[in-house]
Amino acid sequence: MPVTEPAQALPAPASPAPERNPWLVLLSVALGLFMVVVDMSILNIALPQIAGSLNASMGSIQWTLIAYTLLMTALVPLFGRISDVIGRKRLFMLGMAIFTLGSLFAGLATSILWLIGARLVQAVGGALISTNTLAIITDTFPEGKRGVAMGAQAILISGGAAIGPTLGGFLVTNFGWEWVFFVNLPVGLMAVILAWRILPPLKSNRTAEPLDWVGAGLMMTGLASTLLAITQGTAWGWTSDAILGLAALGAATLSLFVWWELRARFPLVDLSLFRIRSFTAGQLAGLFGTVAFAAMMFLLPFYWQGLRGLSAQEAGVMMLPLPAVLMVVAPLSGRLSDKHGARIIASSGLLVVALALLLISWIDAQTAVWSVLLRVAVLGLGLGMFMAPNNNAVMSSAPAQRRGIASGLLATSRFTGQSLGIAFVGAVVAGVMRTDPDVTSNTLPSPEQFHRLADNPAALQAFSDTFVHAMHVATLAAIPFALLGVAFSLSRKGSPGGPEGPERIAEEPEPREGTLRAKIGSPELQPGSEH
Repeated sequence: MPVTEPAQALPAPASPAPERNPWLVLLSVALGLFMVVVDMSILNIALPQIAGSLNASMGSIQWTLIAYTLLMTALVPLFGRISDVIGRKRLFMLGMAIFTLGSLFAGLATSILWLIGARLVQAVGGALISTNTLAIITDTFPEGKRGVAMGAQAILISGGAAIGPTLGGFLVTNFGWEWVFFVNLPVGLMAVILAWRILPPLKSNRTAEPLDWVGAGLMMTGLASTLLAITQGTAWGWTSDAILGLAALGAATLSLFVWWELRARFPLVDLSLFRIRSFTAGQLAGLFGTVAFAAMMFLLPFYWQGLRGLSAQEAGVMMLPLPAVLMVVAPLSGRLSDKHGARIIASSGLLVVALALLLISWIDAQTAVWSVLLRVAVLGLGLGMFMAPNNNAVMSSAPAQRRGIASGLLATSRFTGQSLGIAFVGAVVAGVMRTDPDVTSNTLPSPEQFHRLADNPAALQAFSDTFVHAMHVATLAAIPFALLGVAFSLSRKGSPGGPEGPERIAEEPEPREGTLRAKIGSPELQPGSEH
């Protein structure tokens, strides 16, 4: 067992922190989260212009997205753990400053390598922001009001996702691609000032424990290797030596990570969290629900811009029903989860997501626009019913001194689900599209491909029919992920209308001595315990 020095207690504050209006605190952290979400959706619209301006290949331009996602996913658990030890306010403000600085560097980029490097800086800031937002909300709002706050957070996520493509199209058209990054500068500066003035100290009650750098290295290596294999599998070939090697490295290092964490005195991830049924069920429900959602969000832009011939801005407008419905439903479902628990509400939401995917699988090029928008709105209804109650249940089930790492793990499952969903649907669509002789083995449909066939009506019709069939198969294939999410959501502890927080953990039977579960929950393996 690794030997570390005994923890030293942090000095007690001279006086308690003044009470702050929780809604002002939510506004402060919301501005930072909104900026991160908008940045993730706004960049897609600018990629063609960036590629032309920087003379970048399609493979290299994709790394502006891949590098950001990989690093952000790998960092959120580590930053969540750090926030549990040293406090959340300073890390949130540091994240805002780093993200804003990265945005400045990105807007000034004169080469694709410079831009990728700036995106890595943004990823560090984004990870600090994302991993602290839910923890700050949970620390600030008392039980019984967190669901409403989580609903407000869901509004910001959906609103940012909705505004991003439209705002990006406007900025690129009128000012240039650099402004999709420069627009973050005034927002970031304002968010830092608000956080400094409004956020309470939010100091941790934990002792000054040493950080588990070995565990952090293993987890970051394992997650990065696994996600890189997932995201690049279609492009590099799923049976290529590179993909198989990355998958093997990811599996080995993640297994070693679990082994290490069970023996570390101050682990990066307190595995006893996974003894809490609501925590584990919510994490898995969120993972599989995100896979299904991300798969659909990946396909719809191809449908609108390719098959229906809309511009990027027009396609962004067609996506608005989803976040619009989500913005209305999420606060209501969050409030209901405060009173009646998350189990039935969140599970019903994922059932609605599965129904929406079934309805969307039937659309084609002749489907009326209003009919497509209605089906997309049903998807937004399901997500609105699921997101806030599930986040509320996961964060409320975690002990106060573990909310930073709980928030980090929730963000990790979300980013992993997005990567899995995009990789899965990309592989399915590419596999079906290979049946068309005009499509190469590793190519997904794009507006350019449809335009190239415009002068050949027969080929265009055949290509369109192949894409519709591929979309049908991929959408149906995403439904089982939503149903898996339903199963895990229903398995969370608590009666349909009962509480699902930490107070119910004591009802679980004690694990038998010598079992893995007993070892995970053993006091000698808990951070801060003495031997």
